[in-house]
Amino acid sequence: MTQRSSRASRSSSSRAARERADGRVDVACPQCGAQYRVTKEALEEKLECGDCHRVFFPKTTAGKRVAPPDYTKTYVGVGVGVVVLIALMVLTRGGGGSEAPKPKPVAAAPAPSASRGNHPRTAMALKWAQAVASGNQLILTTHSDLPALGKAMQLADTGNDAVLAALVANDATRFLRELDCGSAELASDADMTASTGTAMLYVTPKSGDDTYISRFRGELAASFRMDGDQLKVTGLTVKTPPERNPKKPDPNRPGSFKPNTDIAAPKAVETVVGGEKRVIMESEPAAVPHWREATPELQKKADEVVAMLLQSASPDAPGNLFNKATMTVRSLDEKKAAVPRVLNAMYELYGDVMGNNLKLSQLDRALRGWTGGGVNYDATDSTDPARDKKEREAAVRRWFAFWYRYANGELKEFIESDESLDKPVAPAKK
Repeated sequence: MTQRSSRASRSSSSRAARERADGRVDVACPQCGAQYRVTKEALEEKLECGDCHRVFFPKTTAGKRVAPPDYTKTYVGVGVGVVVLIALMVLTRGGGGSEAPKPKPVAAAPAPSASRGNHPRTAMALKWAQAVASGNQLILTTHSDLPALGKAMQLADTGNDAVLAALVANDATRFLRELDCGSAELASDADMTASTGTAMLYVTPKSGDDTYISRFRGELAASFRMDGDQLKVTGLTVKTPPERNPKKPDPNRPGSFKPNTDIAAPKAVETVVGGEKRVIMESEPAAVPHWREATPELQKKADEVVAMLLQSASPDAPGNLFNKATMTVRSLDEKKAAVPRVLNAMYELYGDVMGNNLKLSQLDRALRGWTGGGVNYDATDSTDPARDKKEREAAVRRWFAFWYRYANGELKEFIESDESLDKPVAPAKK
């Protein structure tokens, strides 16, 4: 058993081992001079110093005062080395004709991580879209799932040659040929790693071509599958068609647009939406009769729905009345019957859009839910009543322009925007 005593003074003198009154003997570490008191029996046993961890036999230093090691020479040597190093640095920097120190290498910037916009899959999808426009058969062959595309375009002949020919001539891909496709991105982060996915292709009018309004862009979704590292397009969906110039009729879709004769022809109006100038079509409101093909049952149902919508704007109306009214209109025929009656109600309220704001707001909500369209009707009052009145009247006019465009024949295409490929309306049978 050992007991640590206070450290001895830094003296190199020694004395004979002497047993203390408590039966212990003073010993010192031969390396650092730390003092210990051990029993007489422990003099023959190994002892580890608690300071420097040197192992020694206590009997070798019993009764001696051991001085700690002298590091003077080491300190002097280190000091001289530092002085020499400083002198060399001064001479190197100030000496004429000496070689300048080499600049430290600059670490290369880390490569940017892939995102939905710059992913290799995005680049391949964009390359495919541009190959459709240029007719590059090599790219179309390597970047297309030809059987899947042939099926999507409903081709009678789905052989490779027939599908390749259709890709550069079929109405399904005409937006890629008529407009410029200069950008794309993957639809979601999952599309960067999944075996299948969707790439969004953005098309804009070509320079100098006024067939489409330059402020709008079209959005097409190209579905794909991965064959190893190679992307292969399997289908094309028109998500947002480009906005066509109303003064430029579409020769590729003859007979697909039949305007509603109950509504005045729209006029192009320049307005600001979301801080950007846009041209929006507006028609003056007028009385709109029942849909001509509506059965008596559909007419009755449409009038009942409109009455419920108007009643839902009252503070005393049941909370679920609006949902109850809109949920009863489900089929395409029910929508074609209900929309004209809603527009007719809007026409009757149009003379006082501020006083009828809540009713118009409910009618607007119903039209958005049934058609998927929108006219940015804002029911919230601002600090500028004159502006509120102007914008609400414009929103009503936009709904009339919408129905002028989609009432006959194309409402189905507008609502069902997830069809595999945009295709012309089949001609009526004689």
